[in-house]
Amino acid sequence: NIDPKVEGGRTLKTNNYNGVLNPGGTGDIVQYAACPGPNEKQNMRSTFQYFGKRNGDLGGLEFVTLMPIQKNTQLLHWYGSDWWSSRGLKRCDVGTKRYPATLRKKKEV
Repeated sequence: NIDPKVEGGRTLKTNNYNGVLNPGGTGDIVQYAACPGPNEKQNMRSTFQYFGKRNGDLGGLEFVTLMPIQKNTQLLHWYGSDWWSSRGLKRCDVGTKRYPATLRKKKEV
């Protein structure tokens, strides 16, 4: 989804999946954000606002928090419904005593 009207193809369209974004070596903390477990809920999400040239050397995806996040709280965003099963993994809670995760409200029965 490169916009030929924009120099270098850069675009701020919200529907331009930007290919592979490798955050390695950038210091970006979102690369460490976990997927919430069954008893946890996400506290951040993507805005689907992509930056940069598709599969280029520089690119990005904007994330926003959904609530105030206390220091040392896990950053959690949904990886997608097939992420775990496609890797043969079981989804589990990721929060710890030192680094808690935002919990879902328990359903009253």
